[in-house]
Amino acid sequence: MALFSEERARWLRDLPARTALKAFNQRLVREWLGQRHAAAVDRHAGSLPATDEVARGIVHALNRNGVCITTVDELGLGGGWAPPSEDVVDLAWKLSQDFAPEARALAGGGQQFIIVPPEQIVRNPAIFRWGLQDRLLDIAESYIGLPVAYDGVAINYTVADGREISTRKWHRDWEDRRMLKVAVYIHDVDADGGPFEAIARQDTVQSDREGYNYELADDAELARRLGADFAQDVVSCTGRRGTVIFCDTARFFHRGKPAIARDRATLFYSYFANPPRHPFLCERTGLERADAMRLASTMPPRQRRAAMWRRQLPPMMRMIPSASL
Repeated sequence: MALFSEERARWLRDLPARTALKAFNQRLVREWLGQRHAAAVDRHAGSLPATDEVARGIVHALNRNGVCITTVDELGLGGGWAPPSEDVVDLAWKLSQDFAPEARALAGGGQQFIIVPPEQIVRNPAIFRWGLQDRLLDIAESYIGLPVAYDGVAINYTVADGREISTRKWHRDWEDRRMLKVAVYIHDVDADGGPFEAIARQDTVQSDREGYNYELADDAELARRLGADFAQDVVSCTGRRGTVIFCDTARFFHRGKPAIARDRATLFYSYFANPPRHPFLCERTGLERADAMRLASTMPPRQRRAAMWRRQLPPMMRMIPSASL
């Protein structure tokens, strides 16, 4: 009975977001939204940030395959107000290890999606601020084509139980037409340790013209949408500690491969257009709005605009509560 009441409460809480998504998927509305978006991208084309060869290579790979694998060393992040990458990786690793017993207990109790408690991010602001470096915002803006919103960071924890559940199933993220997830491995991840995987083949059915559908996909659905040989384009992102994975998780199917040998903990940073197509399907890290605003309040103007993106929404959009995690 308690579980039914909990599910009912969640259904009611998410009703405004589901209703808004349905409205945005009506043919005339979505075509109008698509025209506005295309015009905005055209207007902003001359204002995109200048980038170096490494950043341009990442953007090119994202446009071609939806995924690019590099390392924190190759990115050359840190410096100035930005915390050193090595310190952030070390800190995230420690937090994940402290959380590990609780994560395993939660998984044993049936919880499917597990993250290090967001309050730990709030207590360790370097993890949040690392994702606001100009270099990362430049890459995100160059790929998305518009000024970007920063939706924060989560430390996802996958228990090695071999179950194909929740985000371990093939899916696409809901937030926007295009978006960017930046995953940072805080320990070595091999094929049995639940690597991030993406299918480097775009689903062309998903668009303002055709509408947006976000169901989980099994092999039959993937074959229907992407072609019977889709498995040829599965990219399994194994890597050492400090590996960084850029992926458009809105346009391309992806998952965390079920871990079977050892748990996997990973930093996930999120970016999308400011404003996104579906603001009511954002805020997926569990961070409270007030905490995110406080963490960004002393940062430079560009960083504040990216982190405080909800302030720039029309009043009606701000009234729709974000769907639950």
